[in-house]
Amino acid sequence: MGCRATLMAIAAIAALVGPGVPAAFADDVGPTPGGQATPAVSPPSQQQIEDARNAMDRLRHPGTAGTRTPGTLAKVSGPLSEPRGRSVTSRISDETWWTIGAGALVLLVASETTRISVRRAKHRKGA
Repeated sequence: MGCRATLMAIAAIAALVGPGVPAAFADDVGPTPGGQATPAVSPPSQQQIEDARNAMDRLRHPGTAGTRTPGTLAKVSGPLSEPRGRSVTSRISDETWWTIGAGALVLLVASETTRISVRRAKHRKGA
């Protein structure tokens, strides 16, 4: 009976944890038959080329009339401090919730297994 409970717990944990495993290996490209992976590099666009030329001109000629100094920031893009109304639960990601749930399930199964084994030990002792 104890093995059955343990097997059920392992199956439940595998069902919970299984979908949470990232499929990182699905995107990996294996080596080509030649033994080396060929990188896919596309040529730069015309806009990227012009941006690079402008950046090089700014580096070569600092202080020319064409460049302007950046001004000060008027507004920061994010909050400076945490708002008081946000709860801890809104800051926990889905992956963390799955981990918390799996941990709670493991504790529950361990507790039940311990309770059953103690009950059997008492029964054997009294018999």
